[in-house]
Amino acid sequence: MSWALRREQEWPNNVEFQHADLCTSSSLLAGRGFHSVALDLIHPHLVLPTVLPHLHPGAVCAVYLANITQVVDLLEGIRCSGLPVLCERVVEVPVRDWVVDPALQKDGQYCTRKAPNLGEDTRSQEESSDGANGENNFGPAFGNVPYIARPHPEQMSHTAFLVKLRKFV
Repeated sequence: MSWALRREQEWPNNVEFQHADLCTSSSLLAGRGFHSVALDLIHPHLVLPTVLPHLHPGAVCAVYLANITQVVDLLEGIRCSGLPVLCERVVEVPVRDWVVDPALQKDGQYCTRKAPNLGEDTRSQEESSDGANGENNFGPAFGNVPYIARPHPEQMSHTAFLVKLRKFV
């Protein structure tokens, strides 16, 4: 749905959706091979025995997990199952809220962006369409005000983990 809204077209022909339980869906994967797969599940170690046979040797499986306990459960599940994957990397992904506001001077006026010199023909065309000073009823013309981005001061700390597995057989 979001693809269609953003792109104003249907999904490409090489994308297919299946609504099924990966633990019991080997028939949906039959005859297919993948160079990579991304999993975002609470218990990914339970679906790996179904998914791994369809990964090409050397293929990557990226697993997104909400907490380090799930990472430990994934690695222990792989060890106990004897699955043919190596854990190459565990990366903590911090999640931060950001404040993005127009940059203001100390006197409360908007800062002005420095535009590149586009040549006299382009500048005179811009001035005639936006008014003599590049402003309209809504303030400075689009692109004239720089923005400042900084972490939100009332940070609600949260992280997630990305685990990179590689099939070795």
